[in-house]
Amino acid sequence: MAFSTFITALPDAFRHGVLTALLAALLNALSGFGPARADERAPQQARPVLEIRLPIDQRSDYCKGVTPWDRHSEYHVELLRLAIRLSGRDITITPVCMDYPTEERRVSMLLANDPINTVHFGTSQDREDKLLAAYVPIYLGTTGLRLFMVLNENLPALESVRSMDDLRKFSMGQGLGWPDTKILIENGFSVSDGRYNTLHKMLDAKRFDLYPRAFWQILGEWRWMKEQAPNIKVSPEIGLYYSQPIYFFFAPGEPELRDAIQTGLERVYSNGLMFELLKNHPETAPSFHLIDLRKLRVILGTNKNLPEKSKEVLKTYGLFD
Repeated sequence: MAFSTFITALPDAFRHGVLTALLAALLNALSGFGPARADERAPQQARPVLEIRLPIDQRSDYCKGVTPWDRHSEYHVELLRLAIRLSGRDITITPVCMDYPTEERRVSMLLANDPINTVHFGTSQDREDKLLAAYVPIYLGTTGLRLFMVLNENLPALESVRSMDDLRKFSMGQGLGWPDTKILIENGFSVSDGRYNTLHKMLDAKRFDLYPRAFWQILGEWRWMKEQAPNIKVSPEIGLYYSQPIYFFFAPGEPELRDAIQTGLERVYSNGLMFELLKNHPETAPSFHLIDLRKLRVILGTNKNLPEKSKEVLKTYGLFD
């Protein structure tokens, strides 16, 4: 029987009900192919622009008004720019000029999210608990290889070192609030603290014997520090190694920003741009080109309080681990 004949044969009232139901079902089925509802036609909201507020030393050429921001070059700034470019997000950097604060003060500023929300420094369990870390070590773990600035008169004694016990005869200088202070004390060293911009002068004044600095930074720093402390040298033969990554840390209220930079850093690392920057940036290039690691006698130390997460991170990203 044809469908039209079947419908015609039904009683009028029943036929009307069937037709109404069929029409409703047909309209409902067709609704998926018609114009979108008002809420479906609305454009998807663009994700907000993220802002990095970054401390910059007020003595820098940028803060003095000599160099525009787009030409200001520090290793960590250039790395952030690369990470932003590959993050897939719209992120701006707002430089905040200040008398560069101690690491303890920078932690306090991050916790308050004022006036900065992003810094880079060495990790510790306390920092990873309180702050948000982007878990890609920005110097690829080379911070843990420490070389020494030393007075010229103490250079022969340092170069005769053959063991940790020999090295412990020398006192060390470190910055206020640096995690390395606890690491050095853990390894049996006597440590004196001071502000970063005075430590090379303290060494020159014989306040301590050795000023350990990271492999990637020591020659770049020594080049300007020797102008203010002419008696200090860099020992090319002795080093101390312990695992210690440096991360970008973010204010606790900035998980979206941290995640975006984490993504960007992973991509910068994967395509080799991070290693190229590390080898060639003016801050880091001198060490990579002028220090012969094959001739370096390395004393192995420990960092027993390195967070478990960071131990795993160094297995992936560390050049020396």
